Amino acid sequence: MHEVMIIIRREFLERVRSRAFLLGTLLFPVFMVGIFLLPNLGNRGSVHRSLVLVDNAPPPIGERFAALLTPVDSVANTYSIERASGDFDAMRASLNARVQAEEIDGYVVLPADIILTNTVTYRARNVGSQSVLRELTTAATEAVQEERLREAGLDRADVAALVRRVTVDDASITETGGEGRGATATFFYAYILSFLIYFITAFYGMNVLRSVLEEKTSRIAEVMISSVKASDLMLGKIVGVGGAALFQVAIWTGFIVLAVTRSDMLEQRFGIPRAALAGLTIPVTDGVLFLLYFILGFLLFAAVFAAVGAAMTSEQEAQPMQLPIMVPLFLPLLLSPQITGEPMSRLATVLGLIPLTAPIVMPMRIASAKVPFIQIAGSLVSLLVGLLLVAWLAGKIYRIGILSTGKRPSLPELMRWLREA
Repeated sequence: MHEVMIIIRREFLERVRSRAFLLGTLLFPVFMVGIFLLPNLGNRGSVHRSLVLVDNAPPPIGERFAALLTPVDSVANTYSIERASGDFDAMRASLNARVQAEEIDGYVVLPADIILTNTVTYRARNVGSQSVLRELTTAATEAVQEERLREAGLDRADVAALVRRVTVDDASITETGGEGRGATATFFYAYILSFLIYFITAFYGMNVLRSVLEEKTSRIAEVMISSVKASDLMLGKIVGVGGAALFQVAIWTGFIVLAVTRSDMLEQRFGIPRAALAGLTIPVTDGVLFLLYFILGFLLFAAVFAAVGAAMTSEQEAQPMQLPIMVPLFLPLLLSPQITGEPMSRLATVLGLIPLTAPIVMPMRIASAKVPFIQIAGSLVSLLVGLLLVAWLAGKIYRIGILSTGKRPSLPELMRWLREA
């Protein structure tokens, strides 16, 4: 046991003291803050477009279109409109020349039959801005609609009041009878949480694989095996790397707790809504379950990565084997809309009972709805049994593979290793 603790300590400190660990630990909170800040920063900025309006439409339409694009209290994109009229085909060449000479940014053409064709022409040097295109479309639509309503003898405000959309104020009911997250917040909460489990498991699992390959190719493993059992070496590696992953998660959790407790200050200084920060809070019971799924899932996949690293002779040989290992981790993320949308469906329930997908699926389900205890217990038992079976098989491969050199073993050779180990 003393030898195992030495290996655990070595693997843990080797990763915690690395520059990659420090950068990853610091950059993740910065990335999360950026997710909240970028939309606010983007809303504060604006672009200016100098446009020529070729107005051949009925008079109220062009006037209304220009007025909608240049509101007095505009805080978004701004426009300067130069009015023109006449035959567009005769003006096209000169307008294109002005755009090329950067005298104007572009031009908009309102044809005489716009009420029938329902089409506006927009040409510009840069048409990549979706916000500009959206505002042009909205202004043209409202201007044309208002003219149509006027011709029909209807008032736009009255019609808008009659056909205004109904909003749905959605929220889940918590175990205490209170109101929880809405549909959108629940999806992102479940997705981000599951993505973190996927990312950490995949990243540190590959760390185990590379560590095994490095020691095997450099013949360090031969020296270590002379003083410690192969199974103890594999156990020490997995637990040591897992400890570094948990330590990093603990630091991130501390950042989140600090952000939630300082939500008032963050809202005042940076405009981050308190409701968004409140959505980061995790109930204690859910937090314990998430931790269990992360630990068991990491141990399971780390054992698989260790076995692959021991069986291969180089990282190039190991790369094709990584994809089959990653598929069970990544598949739940692809199915996240179905899992979070219907957490009690047969698909979500079955995937939650399969050991290779349960570490990602079950946190999604728990974050989305109240999952019956019997399903959580069955999932954890299934995951534990799968972990023990995979660790046992991986240990057999590791004991022989860690000292094998030469060509990559074939499937019959791997089966022979399992029988002989």
